[in-house]
Amino acid sequence: MLYTPDERDTVIEEKELAPPLSGAPLPTVFATEHRLLVAYYVQLWDPEPTQRRRMPVLVSDSSLGTIAVADFRRPAAFFSVPVSDETFDAHPLAFRGLVGNGVFRVENSSWIRRLIAAQYYHRKPYPGALSDLKHYIFVFHDSIFEAAAIDLEIRTVEGSMRDAENDMLESLRKRSV
Repeated sequence: MLYTPDERDTVIEEKELAPPLSGAPLPTVFATEHRLLVAYYVQLWDPEPTQRRRMPVLVSDSSLGTIAVADFRRPAAFFSVPVSDETFDAHPLAFRGLVGNGVFRVENSSWIRRLIAAQYYHRKPYPGALSDLKHYIFVFHDSIFEAAAIDLEIRTVEGSMRDAENDMLESLRKRSV
């Protein structure tokens, strides 16, 4: 893990943000040096709602549904780690309110404090450069994604993950011009 929490780290669930689909939300990350986008399924559309299912629906990038696209403003850092039901408790914030399938923010984040402290190794540090960062955590079924950014906006795309990926690429193109 990139940080060791202390007593100041406080996990807050972002209940107004769309939580990932339980099971297989297929998180997809697009990143450049100055942009960070994460897409994930929040709901699948049932093509045959009146049919009784004997098998679970397999999710793929062509499955139709509602996809959330998280657009991080001025990201400073991010990472993703694999996780399972058996390994979730190994996350350093697992016993501080971090639970499965959700979006969270960490107040007084030790990770952000560490990023700020590391900045002072620069020969000309800018003390306020990272002071407005927020620590976000997205808990998916098979992974945990964490990002430090100034802010976060979430929009939805109706269709497939491929549609969301096209939307993300177009967003990257527009903002990079």
